[in-house]
Amino acid sequence: MKRFIVQFAIVCCMCILSIGIANAAMPTPMKNTYIHDFANVLSASVKEELNHYSEQLDKGTGAEIMIVTVDNINGQEPKMYATKMIRSWGIGDAEKNNGVLILATFGQGEGKNDVVIAVGQGLEGALPDGKLGRILDTAFYPNASAGDIDKAFKATYAEVFQTVAQEYNWDGEIPENTADDEEMPTWMIILIVIIVLIFYTFISNGRGGGPRSGGRGGFPGGFGGGFGSSGSRGGGSFGGFGGGSSAGGGASRKF
Repeated sequence: MKRFIVQFAIVCCMCILSIGIANAAMPTPMKNTYIHDFANVLSASVKEELNHYSEQLDKGTGAEIMIVTVDNINGQEPKMYATKMIRSWGIGDAEKNNGVLILATFGQGEGKNDVVIAVGQGLEGALPDGKLGRILDTAFYPNASAGDIDKAFKATYAEVFQTVAQEYNWDGEIPENTADDEEMPTWMIILIVIIVLIFYTFISNGRGGGPRSGGRGGFPGGFGGGFGSSGSRGGGSFGGFGGGSSAGGGASRKF
């Protein structure tokens, strides 16, 4: 019996110790910011820009989007770690549970680092796991793999931000999505060439420039303008953590 009690006590101590180590491994949030760059991988301008947008969104909707970078998560499962961080930090409103955490690690090495987007229950409908995975695949991974960490976070953040703003019908200031702004897609170049040729043909017909074949079908009008910008940059201080939680919704990738 004594041996059993000793073994039980040892197991309990080990459990308590492991919990203490896990809690100690989670960083303490910095004050007055939504961007917690503990790994020091983001430029000052990007941190300032994204913090501004998160502050405006928080004021307008109560939803909080936070970015956290760390060197490592000490072997813990990425999605679980991110979920624990949302709960521990209280990201999002306590009643709406509308927090979003974009978390990335940078200490494991290329191809072994982790990126996670975790959400509170209140945004799981607008940001289901499949959509979050697609955002990581199309916005974060290509840019991070090319070494442009600033662009990886800006592109990922913009997609998440736009979805949250639409969920709340918020018409404030929206960040620009820069995921594909460096070069024009091939299909768009071809489409522009076709439109120019058709326009030239119509002009030639109007000038009586020789026999032509019958009428041509029209093309859909115009290209979308991307993200809008309707709000003003108001002042005010960071409102702090709202006490939100998460049920484990999210997606993760290696990069």
